Amino acid sequence: MLFAASMNFSGNFRTEGDLYNKLDLGVGNVTPSKTFLSARALLEPKLIIDDHFTLNSQWSLLTSPNLTPGYTQNGSMGLGQAGYIFGDPNTGGLYLSRAWLEWTSDFGVVRVGRMPIAWGYGLIWDSGNEVWDDFQTTYDRLEYQLHFGHLIGAVAYSKPRKLNTLGNANDQDFYTAYVRYDNPEEDVEAGLVYQREIRSSNQGADLMGVANPLNIPGASTSANPAISQSLGAKAPYALSNNVIDIYFKKTMGSFTFGGEAGWLSGTATDFNGDGNADTLNAIGFMVNLTYDYHKIKAFLDFLYASGDSNLSANHLNGFVELNRNRRPGLILGRELLGKYASGTAQMGSPLYYGAPNTFSGVYYLRPGFRFEWSETWASGLEVIFAQKAAVAAGDPTSLGLEIDLGTDHAFYKNFDMGINLGYLFAGSGLVGAGSSPSGVFAVRTTAAVKF
Repeated sequence: MLFAASMNFSGNFRTEGDLYNKLDLGVGNVTPSKTFLSARALLEPKLIIDDHFTLNSQWSLLTSPNLTPGYTQNGSMGLGQAGYIFGDPNTGGLYLSRAWLEWTSDFGVVRVGRMPIAWGYGLIWDSGNEVWDDFQTTYDRLEYQLHFGHLIGAVAYSKPRKLNTLGNANDQDFYTAYVRYDNPEEDVEAGLVYQREIRSSNQGADLMGVANPLNIPGASTSANPAISQSLGAKAPYALSNNVIDIYFKKTMGSFTFGGEAGWLSGTATDFNGDGNADTLNAIGFMVNLTYDYHKIKAFLDFLYASGDSNLSANHLNGFVELNRNRRPGLILGRELLGKYASGTAQMGSPLYYGAPNTFSGVYYLRPGFRFEWSETWASGLEVIFAQKAAVAAGDPTSLGLEIDLGTDHAFYKNFDMGINLGYLFAGSGLVGAGSSPSGVFAVRTTAAVKF
């Protein structure tokens, strides 16, 4: 009897230098500019035991707690993978973020461990495996998949957040069932998923008690006291809810089109103080159109995530589960401006711009194109127009208009460098009524190696 195992290594290294100017939008509530140099090294070993068993893992070689949500005790595991800041004395080494076993047999596929979760266009769940992704969906999960030709059915049990080593306090239980159709010959893909999410009321109370329950950059007492004081009214937290999500993607010649829609329903944390959990009813959706012909690639994205103009009512409508990789632009998406501007190099989200007692949500239109000058040179242009999805009376809606330009050069097959320039014509919704915000300028240089 012979037995053999093999080990495969893959991963990537990336680094970037960023400069942001006028982050205070001219109103002086935060540091007006910042520069930083960051990097990330991910190693993904795969142990192939035999034809049936594979052990997968992901390691982050260096991690800065201030840059990577999920690294600290109060962070939800798996949210951040943004690496480390050069010069950060608190940087730690060799952080294991994923490890899971896959067993393939004639009866299906069983996956167990701390694993990546991906679905559709990434509206809610995104594995975050691309080089320039900053956030990833990672669950402690037991999943069973059964394949019928192009049709895949699955059931799963997950625990996305575990603060206690023993016991069941401060915990979550997610029950998932999905069916997905994937036919590469016809260039069509679609799926429907249902997830039942159960969280204890004690956990909700604990989350509202910490300085930054949803890992909002800069949202801590030391960084910006005004944020933590109103955070409980800014971050609705689902307690016992249902998630239904459906997506569709089709390619016809040079065109690819599709979209994804999600619906949250159930109960959420009590924000009006009457002792009863509030009703949760929120939607989010996105549509995409892509044209890819030889050296030209053009695209159009539209995304909507519902907000809530009054968190003191008995219902909450904020689409709080929008994946944070779905953030548009070099400035609007990567930096929280105005009241929520970060004092560190953490990445932002377009959901939290509302006035007190509101949850803004967002909708944006994002057209762009990319042109390949040669096999090694390419340039692109994006325009992002963003507004709040819900506002209180008198609260301005505009988040602004951003224009981003970029060029990259592939020096070798797996090594490329680039530069991005962005300018935001900031909207008054970033600073509130009665203010005229200044524009924001940003420069970002990048380099990445894949292996």
